[in-house]
Amino acid sequence: MLYKNFSHEVEIFGQKLPEPRVLLDFLGFETHIKQIRSKRGADVWAGWYDHAAYYIVDLPSDKVFGPGDEVPMPDLVQAPDYEFEIGCLATAEALITTEAEGLKYFQEHCYLTILNDWSARDIQMKDIQGLGPTNSKFVMGKSIGPRFVKAGDLKMDENGVLFAQMSLSVNGALRSQSNYQSLYHTHPVSGERAAWSFPRIFAWLGRQNIAIHPGYLFGSGTVGNGCIAEFSAKIDPVTGAELEPAKYGWLKDGDEVTMEVEGIGVLSNKVKASTKTERQEKTAVL
Repeated sequence: MLYKNFSHEVEIFGQKLPEPRVLLDFLGFETHIKQIRSKRGADVWAGWYDHAAYYIVDLPSDKVFGPGDEVPMPDLVQAPDYEFEIGCLATAEALITTEAEGLKYFQEHCYLTILNDWSARDIQMKDIQGLGPTNSKFVMGKSIGPRFVKAGDLKMDENGVLFAQMSLSVNGALRSQSNYQSLYHTHPVSGERAAWSFPRIFAWLGRQNIAIHPGYLFGSGTVGNGCIAEFSAKIDPVTGAELEPAKYGWLKDGDEVTMEVEGIGVLSNKVKASTKTERQEKTAVL
């Protein structure tokens, strides 16, 4: 080891916690994957059921927003989207290799919040042709809040999957109503019920020789119906013709996105175009 990482505490939401350093954002909800991939006539990648999928992005303070903050939409972003997730902040170093260890660590050393993984979908379509979506996930930043709640204080099952109602609205109109228990899916080969819970993610990372460090913020992945892309136009993968229209357009200047999770609270942000030129509503096409 060349050097040892240094972690320091910051005051956030009136709490002293390790500074959120990086986001490891996972793809946890099968419904979200199915609905997005179906827009291009694709299925869920079979490997996803056994091999966790995630990206990593830095979290500089100018890219992290709290409740009530305006989130800037740069001019280069033509397809801005929200993504409704749970964020999990790690507060202790650990290399975890079993889900039992992961559950204990989760309950004792993790704090949960709401995470809005703002995404630039037009840029993402280019990014995924290369090394992945990190750039498109970094352009607008992330929102977290309204507080951090110790995981062990929330109701969860034996796998660390919360019993928590989740709802999302845009400009006061409800777009998603679910429960975190929808993280569960059926494995297509074994037929077993499974979930990419945080304890399972920790154990999977450990078996990949990846340790957890204080300040790592983990994303659960987007809950089903938790983004605009899931309601985008359905396109013929061969001809490019539109088969079904989009239900919603991409975000536009002044839109307010509100996310609520039982036991955590409400996170609400308005988006703001970077220039005085008003952004017109654009049809959501991936």
